[in-house]
Amino acid sequence: MNRIFVIIPVHNNEENLNECIKSLNKSIQGIKYKFKTFLIINNCIDKSSEIAIKCKDKYPHLKIEILNSSKGKLNSQESAIKKIDSENLILFIDADVVLKRDSVKILIKELKKHIRLVAIGSFPVAKSYKGKDIWKSFLDKVLNIRSRHPMSEVSLLNVEEYHPYAICDTQNKNTSLSHELKSKIFFHGRTFLLRSKKYWSRPKSEGIVGDDSYIPDHIIFNYGKDRIRTRYDSIVYYDPFISLKEHFNTYKRVYFDLRNLKEKYPKFRDIRNHSQLVLDRTYIGKQKFTIRLFFFLYFLVRKIERFFYKFSINQDPDKIWK
Repeated sequence: MNRIFVIIPVHNNEENLNECIKSLNKSIQGIKYKFKTFLIINNCIDKSSEIAIKCKDKYPHLKIEILNSSKGKLNSQESAIKKIDSENLILFIDADVVLKRDSVKILIKELKKHIRLVAIGSFPVAKSYKGKDIWKSFLDKVLNIRSRHPMSEVSLLNVEEYHPYAICDTQNKNTSLSHELKSKIFFHGRTFLLRSKKYWSRPKSEGIVGDDSYIPDHIIFNYGKDRIRTRYDSIVYYDPFISLKEHFNTYKRVYFDLRNLKEKYPKFRDIRNHSQLVLDRTYIGKQKFTIRLFFFLYFLVRKIERFFYKFSINQDPDKIWK
């Protein structure tokens, strides 16, 4: 029986951690692999450590081991990677997501089906806001519109050579042949499956913090353009944006990360250019009026964010709106 290692960095996730582990436990039912799960306590000041201990006792099938690491998601991942000495699959999961029941099975099946693939990403979708605050409900519909319409976003440049599997093994759920041929060439860091630890790497330069911005570029540059795929039917849910400040804060860090990646790794320049995304006006134009309106408002929000970002590029990405 093969083994799958699961790596979950935990940074002040007391509100989400139990649900994340619960969903992982459900999603692996019936999968004929042995699982070993690392929960890495990453500079937490809340009750995440206590919840991790409870999860270890509650879900013995996951074989949870609790580790500690210095601050930083990549530091957390690396502390677990060092304890893996085999060529088995590695599943990376953010502690604030909830996996749909069949998400893990879909990723494993895809990696077994296509032997050249080394990384399979899930597609993240924002949960629906369930509160009664009218303003937050409105922001939920605007700020999270893109995640609920996977086909609304496409690559700016021609990326068909990055998506050979779209033709020979077309996905029919949440995407299509024509969309996947134009879709993003990278996986999202919230949840992805790696064929082995040899494909994991961290930046050698300081200032780059995102696993889902560096690792896809590293894989494409070193192993080829046909090594990554996103499965649009492998869904993971995350808490919705219901605050303009929170949304700007998050994307400020993304922009900051991508700027560092561009400056310190010029060898990735062509990959970076092909990673640029835009809204698909043709797809959006076919939606009903309210959806088109939410996309228009989302577009305005991003325009304003980029404007402010230009004036705050050299600031600490955590010190925003000051």
